[in-house]
Amino acid sequence: MNPSIRKALGMNVGRRRISAGAQWDPSSVFWDCEFTKREVALLLAVIALVAALHLTPVLHSGLGTILTYALPTISYLSPVTGFFFIACSQFVPFPDGSPHNPAQAGVLVWLPVVLLRYRRVNLTGLWRLWPIVPWLLWFAVLTGEPIYFPNSEYVKSLVYCVIACQLANEARGRLLKCLLGLSLGALLVMTAFWASQFGLPVEISDWGTQREGIARMGGVRADSVMVWPALLLGISGLLGLQIAFASRRSPRPSPAWITYWTIALCVASMPALVATMCHGALAGLALVVAALIGAGILAGKEGAFGNVRFQMLLRWSAASVAVIVALFIVNAFDLRTKLLTLDDYYKNASEETGMAASRTGVWHDSIHTILKYPLFGIRVTGDREEITSEYASQGDYLSHNVFLDVGRAIGIPGMLMVALFFFYPAVKMWKSEERVRYLPFLLAHFAMFIFWMSLSFQFYKTFWGLWMLMAMVPTKARPQGATVRRQWRTDIREPGLLCVYSK
Repeated sequence: MNPSIRKALGMNVGRRRISAGAQWDPSSVFWDCEFTKREVALLLAVIALVAALHLTPVLHSGLGTILTYALPTISYLSPVTGFFFIACSQFVPFPDGSPHNPAQAGVLVWLPVVLLRYRRVNLTGLWRLWPIVPWLLWFAVLTGEPIYFPNSEYVKSLVYCVIACQLANEARGRLLKCLLGLSLGALLVMTAFWASQFGLPVEISDWGTQREGIARMGGVRADSVMVWPALLLGISGLLGLQIAFASRRSPRPSPAWITYWTIALCVASMPALVATMCHGALAGLALVVAALIGAGILAGKEGAFGNVRFQMLLRWSAASVAVIVALFIVNAFDLRTKLLTLDDYYKNASEETGMAASRTGVWHDSIHTILKYPLFGIRVTGDREEITSEYASQGDYLSHNVFLDVGRAIGIPGMLMVALFFFYPAVKMWKSEERVRYLPFLLAHFAMFIFWMSLSFQFYKTFWGLWMLMAMVPTKARPQGATVRRQWRTDIREPGLLCVYSK
C-alpha cells in the first residue's frame, strides 16, 4: 500500500513476528487490533462495494447484481471483514431484479469461499448455541410451526451463527478485532444519509409516518427504524473498545487510528441518527451514553484515568460534544429543527397515549394477553386477542418488543427461555473477574437489548452474529500452573505466525 495512504488512514500495518524467546501473554492476542496489509486492502474494498451499491446508477445497472455477490465473497476472505459484512448485510441495498438480497447471497457464497480460502470448515465451539434449544423446542411444540424448514427465519438466523462461529475460529483469538469489524460495518448504515448530503444520486427511504411534516430518513434499503439500532451498536462497540484498551487489563494501547476514527465516526453518526426522527433513537442514545459513563467509571477503577490514550479520548470526546452542540446552534443539517420538532411530537403523543407514546397501547395489550394466557400463550388456544390500540381494526399487531411478542405467542415460560438465550453470553462475561476486558462486547450487547426492547425484529442477522461471537469469547482465566509452549509453524496463509498452546 502507498505509504501516504497508510499515513492518512493512521494505520500501523504489516506482518508482525515475535521471537521465540520473547515473553508473551497468550491472552494478549485477544487485544490484537492491528490490521495487516491484507486486512486493510479487504476493508477498503468492502467499504467501496457498500458505497457503490448505494448509488442509484450502480444499483439499477447490471453491475448491481454482480456486486451483491462480490461483497460477501470478498468479505469472507478475512474474519474482520466477514463480521463487517454480517453487520452491513441487513441494510445494503440490492437491485430489484436480483434473485437474492445481500444476506441471502452471503449464505450462498459462504461455503465455497471458506473452502477455497481456509481449506476447511472449523465449527469448534458451535455447541455454545445450546441456550437456544429450549426456546426453539418450546416454540415448535406449542405452535407446530415447521421452524426447521430451510426458508424458516430461525434457520436463516442460525446459519449466520454458523458463519460467525467459523469466522471467530479463523480469527485465532483476535475476537476483539472481529467486534471492531462488526461495529464498523454497522456504522456504515449512515452511508445513504451522507451520500445525499454530498449530492450523490441515492434513493433514501422515507417510509413511515412523518413527524410534524418532517420525513423520517432511513437508508436506501433500510427504513428509519432499522438505521438507529445499527448506529447505536457501532457507537457502543467502538467507544467500548477504547474504554477497555485504557484499563490496566489491556497489555497494549489502542491503535491510534482506531481512536481517531472512533471519534470521527461517532460524531458523523449523530446527524444520521437525528434524521431518523424516531424518539426511540434519542432514548436509546441516552441509555447508551449512560452505559458508556458507567463503563468509563468501571475502567477508571482499573487505572484508565491515568492512561494517556484514555485522557486523549476524553479530551476528544469533549471536543466532539462541543462540535455537536455547535452544529445544533447553527442548525446544520437541520439538527435543531428536527430535534425540537421531535420533542414537540413526543410531548403531544405522550399526553394522548402515555409516557411510552406510540408503544403504550401495544405494550398494554401485550401484557394483558400474557397475563390472560401465562403458561402457553395465545398461539395454542387460537383465540383472538383483545386489542385496544389503534391496531384494533387490523386484528393484529406487533408489540415493538421481542420479549413481549414471545410471551404473547408461547407464554411466560417462552419469555424466560428467550431471556436465557439472549443474556447467556453477557452474563458469562459479566461474571468474569476480568469483566473490563469484555466491555466492548457488553456495551454492543446492551445496544441490541435496547433494539429488542423497542422493536420486534428478532431475526436481525447482526444480533445473531454478535451473539455467537460473544459466546465464542473465552471468559475463564488459564488455570494457575498451566504451561505455555511456543512453536513456530509454517503456514501458507500466515507464515511466521507464533502459535501458542496451553496444556
